Amino acid sequence: MQFLRKIIFLAFILPIGIFALNYDVKFTGLKERNTLASIKRVSNLVILQERPPKTINALRFRANSDTDEILKVLHFYGFYDAKIDIDLEENKNIVLVNVLIMPGVRYTIKDVKIYTDCTDKKEMDIAGISIKDLDLKINSALITQNILNAEKKLIFLLSNKGYPLAKVEKREVIIDQTHKNAFIEWCVDIGSFSLFGDTKINGLKSIDKSFIDKKIKWQQGQKYDSRKVIETQQNLLKTNLFSSVAILHEDKIDEKDELEMNLKLVESLHKYISTGVSYATIDGFGVSLSWANRNFRSQGELLAIDANVAQRLILGVATYKKPDFMRIDQNYIIRSEASREKIPASYLAFIYSMENRIDRKFSKRINGSFGFRAEYNEITHSANNGNFFLLSLPAFLKFSSANNLLNPTHGQTIIYRAQPFKNTINSSKYFFKQTLIYNLYIPLEKNRNFILAIRMTLGSIFGANVFDLPLTKLFLGGSDDDLRGYKYRTVSPLDGNNDPIGGRSAIYFSFEPRIRLTEKIGLVPFTDLGVVSFKEVPSVNEKWFKSVGIGFRYFSFFGPIRLDVAFPLDRRRAIDPSFKIYVSVGQTF
Repeated sequence: MQFLRKIIFLAFILPIGIFALNYDVKFTGLKERNTLASIKRVSNLVILQERPPKTINALRFRANSDTDEILKVLHFYGFYDAKIDIDLEENKNIVLVNVLIMPGVRYTIKDVKIYTDCTDKKEMDIAGISIKDLDLKINSALITQNILNAEKKLIFLLSNKGYPLAKVEKREVIIDQTHKNAFIEWCVDIGSFSLFGDTKINGLKSIDKSFIDKKIKWQQGQKYDSRKVIETQQNLLKTNLFSSVAILHEDKIDEKDELEMNLKLVESLHKYISTGVSYATIDGFGVSLSWANRNFRSQGELLAIDANVAQRLILGVATYKKPDFMRIDQNYIIRSEASREKIPASYLAFIYSMENRIDRKFSKRINGSFGFRAEYNEITHSANNGNFFLLSLPAFLKFSSANNLLNPTHGQTIIYRAQPFKNTINSSKYFFKQTLIYNLYIPLEKNRNFILAIRMTLGSIFGANVFDLPLTKLFLGGSDDDLRGYKYRTVSPLDGNNDPIGGRSAIYFSFEPRIRLTEKIGLVPFTDLGVVSFKEVPSVNEKWFKSVGIGFRYFSFFGPIRLDVAFPLDRRRAIDPSFKIYVSVGQTF
């Protein structure tokens, strides 16, 4: 049997490798990168390079067959006078295929017209829709994809203005070879002006219809607007109650000029149990268990119980959430927690809490929350042991124009947290804690492969001496949210035993030049600076802690996988390690 396989290999497979005509391809003459990249994607010379032909004539045939496809790409990008010359040059054991592209003048857009009647050349006159709205610029490059995109946007804009039945009857691009430009004309049947009609909902099984009604952004009799349709679909998908949401309309209006709307829904599983295991250098090994019902009482309410057990933290959480409480985009949440947190060299804390709050989305970029919280802290093995029963009113406000949660490349985020406290045992003192976080993302290249990310954090606590406050509420640096490289939550003034006392104020800065080397790989050198002080107001005249490091990113389909190695420059030898490693999904901030 082995002998037979050798015969087959020698007779059929080996000759292919021996007699195959190896070649290389070189494109010259064209400097426009997008066009050249598209040419390489369609070129058989490039695509089939790993499967070379056997003869020079076969290679010449492959090269000549590329000509028509390359010209199509060049026309697509506005090079209508382009010419191709392909030459084969034999050099030792390899053939060099020289593809000379002579692109000529790139054609531009001379004018754009939109007609509702092509015969009489009657131009469309609908308020709020102009050529500028189609993202087409006069005298810009004549690129076919831009024209197709403009056509789609035209139909979308018409549907926003009450014409969802509009369609393009004719598109004409008139090339002027003398002046090297083109006229673009569309003939559009805008259809009938339409209003939202009756809404029919199909596919509901266990969800109450009243819950769906709250998510629908239109009302019967209103002018049709496709933006409201899209927003409704997104709102329903965000609930995680549906695996599919399709919103359709009839193809003609009724006697009231209304279009009947149809919601076709497919419900997902609403109850689930999940388990997991984890390991972190901070938490150690851990296990988790969760149970949830995302459609409690058939109203899309959430009831969830989560348990996590790790070396650092043992945590149990029960959560109830009522969506659209009293108004759309406002949720009411009840949350109970019990935890045991052990931070070596800092503290051991048992914390029990109950929180009621309202979360509200004010706009696309602004959201916030306000509530009431009661918690009991029992703290030992620290520089300031004690029992504390705290009542507080936590408030949160966030503005974000960042373009991505896991990998932002431009925009900014501002987060403000404020929490007035009253301790009801051992001390009746009030204190007020607030934190301000500012993240900024600056693209330094047009393709956003080089991003400068900056984070600044300011924190302060007013109203009580540091020894009257629970250590869990004081500022302690040393996490990957502030000072990477230092021992976790130990950066603060120390007592005589080198135990962290905590601070009433803090300043942290992080600088990250994020460099994307390839489509999948990135490099992130970083610097962290921070100071924690006894003073109520953040001070710059005290000991600053600094760290530097290098980060690696692998850009997966769900987001960047982060690995950071941080080195403390002001290492406290009895406390801090020589370096620390951080791994997570998503950028640091």
